[in-house]
Amino acid sequence: MSSNPGRTPFRRSVVTLLLALAVTAGAGSRSFAQSYDPDAFPRIRVWAFPGAFQDSTQLFPLRCAARGALADSLREQPRTITVRFLRDRLAERRADFGGYRVYRVFDTPDTAKMSLIRRFSVNSGDENTWHFSRVDSATLELRCGGQFSTDSVVTFVDPDSNGAFFKVCRRVDHLGRCLTPGDSIWKLVAPPGPHDGFRAWYAVTYEALNTTDNNYEDLFVPDTSGNYARCGTPGLPASCPNLNHKALNRISEPVEATAGPTRDLETIAVVPNPFRADEAWDRPGGNELHFINLPSQAVIRIFTVAGELVRELKHDDRVRDFERWDLKNASGRDVASGIYVYRVVAARFAAQNRFVVIR
Repeated sequence: MSSNPGRTPFRRSVVTLLLALAVTAGAGSRSFAQSYDPDAFPRIRVWAFPGAFQDSTQLFPLRCAARGALADSLREQPRTITVRFLRDRLAERRADFGGYRVYRVFDTPDTAKMSLIRRFSVNSGDENTWHFSRVDSATLELRCGGQFSTDSVVTFVDPDSNGAFFKVCRRVDHLGRCLTPGDSIWKLVAPPGPHDGFRAWYAVTYEALNTTDNNYEDLFVPDTSGNYARCGTPGLPASCPNLNHKALNRISEPVEATAGPTRDLETIAVVPNPFRADEAWDRPGGNELHFINLPSQAVIRIFTVAGELVRELKHDDRVRDFERWDLKNASGRDVASGIYVYRVVAARFAAQNRFVVIR
């Protein structure tokens, strides 16, 4: 792990985890109704740390069976961040509650640039996204199949919990051919996860319960604390500020994912590829592209498709498996849009491929 201040050390995350479990235990008690602060709504307590948190939902992913953490509750997994947040029982008891929404953005706290990456929804048709207990409206206890439950904290592992559900064949052979036609299951197919070196910000909001349209929007919680005379005007609720927004329920500090997998010249790649100058991970005024899966020592040479040398980078790092490039040539000028060739040389091995820059 790196000593970069932008990255949360793995050991510190264990302390965070223990505190989170303590919160979970307290929130799961039967005296919750007496200890809950109703003024907290719509705030959601959110925290994040590098690594993959493991709880019993991994054993029963489609059942509300989270009775606590497994023995080895946190493991270092390549390019992984865990986000956890405390459920709000009063909010879940509301008639307009539709679930929770997880957002992410890289290298900027700007919530306007955040992308929705996961929904935990109770909306009709979204049963596969909700595998938690439900709140007893009278006692505020968490109930699962009629039994008292303690899954007060939602665990989201990026990218393990990310992606979308697809119907797939239950059993396939080594070539991917279906061995059980007509017997399909829902599978969560995750996209590539957060890359080490890019700091990630996460936020969680409430989802509204769909009524007439399947619009899957954030729950609207009007701010009536100020002098907003139109807040009570029929047909004009949107004229008031919405308290259920990403900036209110965002983690306090960005988190950098765990390091990449074992260095392998055969898997060297460029992230992102293609590079687009207006993407969220591009810091304002500071272009950045990463060469990943590098050995501890290597030389990276970047060429135009005509064979002209653009830049040479030297990588010497026993901790991080990537090298940054600011998309400038040897003279310090920004490179133009186009196709580029990179060649990585390490000891007696070499790898070569192409990438695209779009400005």
